[in-house]
Amino acid sequence: MKKKRLILALGLVGTTTATLAAPPIDFSGYMRAGVGLNARGGTQVCYQLPGADTKWRLGNECDYVIEPSFSAKLATFEGADWHVHFMPSVYRAWGDNELGGASSRGDDLYARFGQVYTYGNNISALGNGKLWAGRRFYNRLQLGINDHFIENNDGDGAGLEDMNVGFGKLSVAVMLNPRDYRDLNNAETTSVNDNRVTIPVRLTNVKTNANGELAVYVTGSTSSQSDNQLTGQQPIDRAKSASLGVYHTQSGVLGGNLLVGAKFQRTGEVKKLWVLAQESTQFGATAFDTIAEFRNTDAPNNGGDKWYSIGARTDTYLGGPFRMLVEAGHDRIDPDVGATRSMTKFTLAGAVSAGNTAGSRPTIRLFVTHAIWNDAARNAMVAAKSRTAEVYGDKKSGTSIGIQGETWW
Repeated sequence: MKKKRLILALGLVGTTTATLAAPPIDFSGYMRAGVGLNARGGTQVCYQLPGADTKWRLGNECDYVIEPSFSAKLATFEGADWHVHFMPSVYRAWGDNELGGASSRGDDLYARFGQVYTYGNNISALGNGKLWAGRRFYNRLQLGINDHFIENNDGDGAGLEDMNVGFGKLSVAVMLNPRDYRDLNNAETTSVNDNRVTIPVRLTNVKTNANGELAVYVTGSTSSQSDNQLTGQQPIDRAKSASLGVYHTQSGVLGGNLLVGAKFQRTGEVKKLWVLAQESTQFGATAFDTIAEFRNTDAPNNGGDKWYSIGARTDTYLGGPFRMLVEAGHDRIDPDVGATRSMTKFTLAGAVSAGNTAGSRPTIRLFVTHAIWNDAARNAMVAAKSRTAEVYGDKKSGTSIGIQGETWW
């Protein structure tokens, strides 16, 4: 009996010691999920003009996203603190699973490692910047209500981030296997003989006036390739890419914040130019968010086009936990060859939220979304065999209703 008690006591002491030694963990994350129907019967349909870079999000997201994040502070040395960050995630678009697209539709949700990296923060020898290595979301510049990531260098890599260079903060990284990298079958490559290498450089927090800041993003991409010595197969020739983005934010414009920017990108012989503006402000009980974008694509053999997009969302506090949201967006594409495609989308939503501001979360929204499009857009949807065309391929309008929950913490 005495031996058993001694073993039990030692076990409890060991467990307590391990618990006390474990670093504190910060828990944060993002999720959205919902249910919906289309007016003809069946699952909710979401609307995006074929060829457009974005869609208008409110009442128009046919997917699940779950991204819990865990961050632990592991050590402190010479004023710098060292962490590990881990984010498992689940994503699935309605009607698809993430592994195979429309050809393997199903209801399964697949977990993946969205982010796992370690970093040292506030390192004085590196301009009080961050040194990191691993897999992470990186260089994300998102416009919000249309979910446009005008800059995005997600992937595996390492870098120095936010080093103080006096007039701004400098970030440099080397990224491998970026997530926008696809082979000819539109699947992520895993070949050891073929790897995409991207080097993003970012300069931010450059003061231009009392309330204005400038940010510059420069990104170059190439491929590291070799022949397969077992099969003799040569890798596919992939075009080099380079881009330059310049963005200016100004607070105090119409009582809110104004972002204006331009980005030029060249991939092989294809050249793209984006120009954009976003204004976010508040008037009384109503928050306003407005976006306008233009993209010109110059491609060989009349493969280019011009994309125009404008839209806005209002979010009005009604009282208690209740809010009302309205969103409208219009997209048009003028191709070098062929007819002009256009689509206009409207959403009306009521929300119950944990707070009285537009950013209060959690929030649960009941919405109705209606979209209209022209013949050229319908023909493009049918040719792409989209989910929208499966329901509304013989029409030039469609309606969906649903309930969506969203939160971040």
